[in-house]
Order: sequence, then C-alpha cells, then structure tokens
Amino acid sequence: GFQDVAQFNGYEVAFYKRAQIFVGDVWGALRGQGLGQFDDIAEITMFADYRVPQILEARGVMQYSPALKDAIMAKKEIPAGAEEEVELRAWTVQAVEELRRELATAHGIQRMSIQVDWFLWEEGERKAVAGQL
Repeated sequence: GFQDVAQFNGYEVAFYKRAQIFVGDVWGALRGQGLGQFDDIAEITMFADYRVPQILEARGVMQYSPALKDAIMAKKEIPAGAEEEVELRAWTVQAVEELRRELATAHGIQRMSIQVDWFLWEEGERKAVAGQL
C-alpha cells in the first residue's frame, strides 16, 4: 500500500514511494496540465527504491559498506524496515538531492528530484537488461 513507514533509531521514517510514484506518473502523463497540475511537484523527493542506488553505486556516487555489498552480491534479501534498508533508501534520497543541486549550481541545469530519479532509474533499467548491474 501507500503506507511506507519504518522505525529507525527510535524515529519514524516515511518514504511514501508508491504515493510519490502515483503523483509523479499523473504529473508526467498529463504534462503538468489539468488534473496533472501540482503547484508543489518540485517538493517531491526521488522514489526510494532499489534501482537508483544500484546505478549510484555503480557510478561511484554511493559506496556500500563491505557487509552490505557482500549481502547484495550474494542476492540476500534485505528485509523491509531493516536498518540497512532504511539507511540505503535515505542515503539514496540524499544523494539524488545532492546531484540535483550540483546540476543546478555547477552546470546551470534545473531539474526536479523526480526528473533526476527518472533519468537514473531508466539508466539502471537499461544496464540491468544488458546484464551490467
């Protein structure tokens, strides 16, 4: 469902990935017009899932701990809500925010987080299909 909340060090951490994807898809499909017009669409973070951290790690933007890297390479499931899963999702959101800011300040490219997410996710999908992830 849309309830995407975990406990982390005594704090409730909410990602709401599916809700964000729904809003992003409506916005994208309707090109921000009519029912797809959201005045605060730029406030949405990236959609914290599995594909974007894969591409960020492959490009050297993020570095996994040796234990997490070993678990991922062994294709061990990381349970939803586990400390590693929450940290990975949170760091992915932060990394995309940093990339978005860097695009704007260093290169003059203005993009929203969901646009950066879409670009990275699509690149990750292409690499996965090609066996490169």
